[in-house]
Amino acid sequence: MNRPEQALQRAVVEYLAILERQGRLMFYAIPNGGKRSRVEAAIFKGQGVRAGMPDIGMVLPGGKAAFIELKSPGRPATKNQVHTIFRLQDHRALCAICDSLEAVQGTLDAWLGPIDRQGAARRVA
Repeated sequence: MNRPEQALQRAVVEYLAILERQGRLMFYAIPNGGKRSRVEAAIFKGQGVRAGMPDIGMVLPGGKAAFIELKSPGRPATKNQVHTIFRLQDHRALCAICDSLEAVQGTLDAWLGPIDRQGAARRVA
C-alpha cells in the first residue's frame, strides 16, 4: 500500500530530530490519523486526542508553540484541520501546512532563521 503522507512524516521527523540535537527546537508527533474502531476512537477522545490537530507539534526557542500539518502533494487540508489551524493561530501559535520536506525546511527557515543543512539532507533523503 502506497502511503506518501507517512513517508513524508518519517522524513520530517528525521530532519526535526537533527534540529532537536542541535538545540534548535523540541518536537513531538500528534497521533490523530488512521481509522479506528468506535471503542478505540472513544478511548482516544477521552484521553484528549482531537480531530483536526496538526501532525507535528514543536516548541521553539523562547517557548513559542508551532505546528505543521503534513499533506501528500495535491491533497488539501480538511475543513476541520483548517479550522483548528486558525484557532491555534488565534492563540499566537505558528502554523503551516506542508506537502514536502523542502516546504517544511523553508517554513522552519522562516521561523528559526536559516538552518545549516550541510549533511542533513543526505541523512533525511
